[in-house]
Amino acid sequence: MLLKKPIDKGSIVTIKLNSGEEIIARFESQNDTDLVVSKPSVLTSNGTGLGIMPWMISASKGDIELNKSTIVTFTQTDEQIAKSYVEATSSIKLA
Repeated sequence: MLLKKPIDKGSIVTIKLNSGEEIIARFESQNDTDLVVSKPSVLTSNGTGLGIMPWMISASKGDIELNKSTIVTFTQTDEQIAKSYVEATSSIKLA
């Protein structure tokens, strides 16, 4: 059996919810009942391709707790999408 490396704080993760929504966010922590993330975003069509926009547009900044009973699965995000996410949610431009 292969052992998965734990996800590190600050890693970009993709979360699939029971509702079918897929969220991209920065992993902060987890416990038995909650997954804590920051800057949750979703992929959206912008007419010329895909864009990234906030998942909760009116929420105040800070960490968001997702109850694990609402999550189907979560994993590290594809490298190229993670780079786009970092560029969209910060002033950092990656090469």
